[in-house]
Amino acid sequence: LQGNKLWISNAKEAGVFLVFANADPTAGYKGITAFMVDAETPGISVGTPEDKLGLKASSTCPIHFDNVKVESKNILGQVGMGYKYCINILNEGRIGIAAQQIGIAKGCMDIAMPYMMERKQFGS
Repeated sequence: LQGNKLWISNAKEAGVFLVFANADPTAGYKGITAFMVDAETPGISVGTPEDKLGLKASSTCPIHFDNVKVESKNILGQVGMGYKYCINILNEGRIGIAAQQIGIAKGCMDIAMPYMMERKQFGS
C-alpha cells in the first residue's frame, strides 16, 4: 500500500485498520479490495488528530502508507469486491448518522425556541 487516507475515525487508538485500496487500478472501482492491516505494520504512520468541532470522543487522523506490504491472508472477502463491501457498510452507518443529526437538531430547537419567544427586535 502506498499513499494516504484522511479523516480516519479512531486512527490514534486503532490496533488494526480496515483498508479499502485498489489492487487492480486497470479495473477501476472493480479492483477495490478490502484488507485488514495491523497498525504496527512497518510503513504505517498515524498523523496529527484533526481539530474537530464535535465528535471529540474519537480521534480522527490521517494515516500514511509508505510501501506497506500486506499478505494475501489479510484480504477480506474476495479481491475486487471491496467497493461493494464499503458501500454496504456506509449505507448501514448512515442510519446512525441520521439519528445523531436528529438529536442535534432537537437540541438546537430546544435552545432556540425559548429565546425566540423572549427576544425583542428593533425596540418592540
